[in-house]
Amino acid sequence: MAHGLTPDEAIKRIVDWNDKDVRWEELGGGITNHNYIVTVNGGWGNPGGGKFVLRVPGVGTDMFIDRDVERECMIEAARVGVAPEVAYVIEPEKAMVIVFVDGELLHPETMAGHPDHLRQAVETIRVFHDNAVFGHPIDVFQMLRDYTRIARDLKAPMPQRLEAMLAVMDDIEKATARHKPRDVACHNDLLSENFIIDAAGKMWIIDWEYGGMTDPFFDLGDFVMEHPFTRAEERLIIETYCGAMDERLFGRMMLFRIVSGVWWGVWAMIQHTVSKIDFDYMEWGMERLARGERGVADPDYPAWLAGV
Repeated sequence: MAHGLTPDEAIKRIVDWNDKDVRWEELGGGITNHNYIVTVNGGWGNPGGGKFVLRVPGVGTDMFIDRDVERECMIEAARVGVAPEVAYVIEPEKAMVIVFVDGELLHPETMAGHPDHLRQAVETIRVFHDNAVFGHPIDVFQMLRDYTRIARDLKAPMPQRLEAMLAVMDDIEKATARHKPRDVACHNDLLSENFIIDAAGKMWIIDWEYGGMTDPFFDLGDFVMEHPFTRAEERLIIETYCGAMDERLFGRMMLFRIVSGVWWGVWAMIQHTVSKIDFDYMEWGMERLARGERGVADPDYPAWLAGV
């Protein structure tokens, strides 16, 4: 099982490191994987040196993450210049070793309220939307139905508030089927901590395990859902992405913001049931659900549905 792979065992399997001084330390913050920083021969700048992140998949995550797809997405995202390089893959556990990006890890409070970071993030998203091609198609609403089935099969908690929001998804699915843009390479997990700005000012995006070809406005909606943006900042996202304000596409993004909150709410109920990581998935999931609920309660929600 993937969760049984220790850092020492993983390191021993990388032949290139067998004659090197390799040290590791736990990297906190992951709620899907077990993450470690690995320093080889003292890091970059030393002969044979380097610094990497070792990602070991968490227990149960193979129910909704295909690690081969994740690797393919990361390689393609690295090719177009937005993701760090995949250095090694450890089979059969599908653990990955990724080149470490040394820089400022963003947070909700350093993304929201900072238009320079916001614009740079949207411009970086546009790079992989325009230039990357992933092999894995995603139907967002079918994936949500699949997650819901998994949660029910596991007898995971399904609070009434979550059930009520699942019923709303039919209306949004019908609305967003109109004027559907072509699918593009999407990240689908654009929380602020997946953005890093290095010393040269370049922005990188990490953690591509939910990547696939889908509606670009789901990616943008997920990005909005994850941040405490003002309405002006939400509109700035569309202005930056599209080159000018587009009310129809703004509504599309805001509808997918709601879908994202529900999607991650169901995801959290699954993780609450199966994960061995010490994290309060219930609280986290209900907070994402609340963000979706606020979208449905927004006075503009009927206009978004009608105008998309």
